[in-house]
Amino acid sequence: MKIGLLIVLVLCCASLACSQDNNTVGPDRPSFSTSAHIVPPGRIQVEAGASQQRFGDTSGYDAGELRVRYGLFSRVEFRAELPNYVVTETNGERLSGWDDTAIGTKILLKSGDKGAASLMVNAILPTGSTSIAERAFQPGATLISDVNLAKKFVVTTNVGYFRMSSGGQPYNLTFAVSTLNYALARSVNIYSEFYIKNVLHGARMRYAATGGEWTVKKRTAFDWSVGFGLDNHAHGPDRYFGIGISRLF
Repeated sequence: MKIGLLIVLVLCCASLACSQDNNTVGPDRPSFSTSAHIVPPGRIQVEAGASQQRFGDTSGYDAGELRVRYGLFSRVEFRAELPNYVVTETNGERLSGWDDTAIGTKILLKSGDKGAASLMVNAILPTGSTSIAERAFQPGATLISDVNLAKKFVVTTNVGYFRMSSGGQPYNLTFAVSTLNYALARSVNIYSEFYIKNVLHGARMRYAATGGEWTVKKRTAFDWSVGFGLDNHAHGPDRYFGIGISRLF
């Protein structure tokens, strides 16, 4: 689906009215997409995890994925993503170090029983290791919608833009992701999604993924995810796997 069409869909969804439970954790992981959910005012939510990736001859993993979210107002949250420790290996050459820090805010635009819409604005800061990170200021924004199709089905759609850098060369990254969430049980949710992004030199990358989340006593959630590339010209395996935990304080 084209980026422009997805933008139209998200804007249409913004006119809908998804209520939020202020005492239940609402992670922005493990899927590619970010939900419209806002951390309640005065509350802190911490999310963390680890993942392993393989793209052709390059394999690697990252540990940390630490995100701290704080509810500033009823419709605004502040968020910070602390550096991951990243290891990659290509044809026997190993690189390791810390990734960049990111900060941002999410603003709830519309909410109600039928769905919700938010805008997220964030930036990657040049704080990481020279061997791993770009060490360049990289701003971006994402338009988010959640639509309640039925009692147990919610569709989350994101479209976004980042001014990124690769090897010191800036480029425009656009992306779109559509996620179908299903409440398998009161404390268990599963999802499937399709993700597409346009990257450097106009290359287009596509992924399909699935995963799940188990909430324990409303405040803590454990998650897992697995995804596969769809004709990304990796010339070999193209996949990832991740696990994580989130806690609302």
